[in-house]
Amino acid sequence: MNEGCPHRGTSLALARNEENGLRCIFHGWKFTVDGKCVQAPTQPEHHDEFCSKVPVAHYPVREAAGLFWVWLGSGEPKRFPEFEFTALSGENLRAIRQVLKFNWIQSLEGLVDSAHVSVLHQDWLQTAGDKKASLSAAAADLAPLLEFEDMRGGFRYAAIRKAPEDRLYIRVTTYCAPWYCFIPFNTGNCVISVPIDDETTALYFVQYNKDGPVADSAYTPPGSPGDWPPYLRAGPEGRWGQDRAAMKKGSFTGFTEHFMHEDFAVAQSQGAIADRSQEFLNVADRAVMLLRRQLIGAVKDAQQGKTPAIADVQHVPYPQIRAYAEVVPKATAWRSHFR
Repeated sequence: MNEGCPHRGTSLALARNEENGLRCIFHGWKFTVDGKCVQAPTQPEHHDEFCSKVPVAHYPVREAAGLFWVWLGSGEPKRFPEFEFTALSGENLRAIRQVLKFNWIQSLEGLVDSAHVSVLHQDWLQTAGDKKASLSAAAADLAPLLEFEDMRGGFRYAAIRKAPEDRLYIRVTTYCAPWYCFIPFNTGNCVISVPIDDETTALYFVQYNKDGPVADSAYTPPGSPGDWPPYLRAGPEGRWGQDRAAMKKGSFTGFTEHFMHEDFAVAQSQGAIADRSQEFLNVADRAVMLLRRQLIGAVKDAQQGKTPAIADVQHVPYPQIRAYAEVVPKATAWRSHFR
């Protein structure tokens, strides 16, 4: 429900939890979990009729993958995004939430940008590993070849890098509208960038493994939820917590606690809303360009009263969406190999 009581706007976060309902502590009005007012003690006459007319905004909620999923639209909820990880629970997944002080599209752009991995994260790449591929292979080729494949609800693409012994290191990243990005690492990973407002993003980081427990790895954020980027409070005056002394000792970025801090710092340094009119893009930015084209196209369609193609959730292959990373023979056709 909306947080404010429909009577006088008092926060229902203060309400009493009584018999599957919330009772506002201001005047005692009670609301059921399905969004109905059932008691209004301050309305003695025509009580039931009055309660039936109280406008309560109610939003269907589902619990899956350690997260609460809320339908904020009007009418019947559209199809639930039944990704592979939404059917998992317990030790098979880990979900963490982090609030970031920049626009959600900046978060998405960083996630679909596979080219930056070789540069920004090069310190981490030297120590990270993968059962199918050594992530250090990504550091050996700073200019991956990008190849794309359309997908209902978004797209996926391969960042193809040269690897030793005349092989290829291929990383397949998948974007699913509006805010899901599947990134290849040593477990399943879905990063969800949800806008809180124009300048604030709730980042949901889901690690999962359908075949067993999710083990701690170099990719696991340290600390408890909400604790990983306290350095960002340093702001531009403190270079977002960058350790220049560590750079003198060999660190490429000066962010040594966790590699995701590097992502947060570069995104926040662009400003709360990046000024894209000042950019000068190149071929490595083609995934970012495609993301922008799809989102701008969706906005234009919506303005004209059309249903955007990427919003046609009835045909999105949610259960099959995932990311891949592997060192493969040079002749491998990635589109058919990674299915």
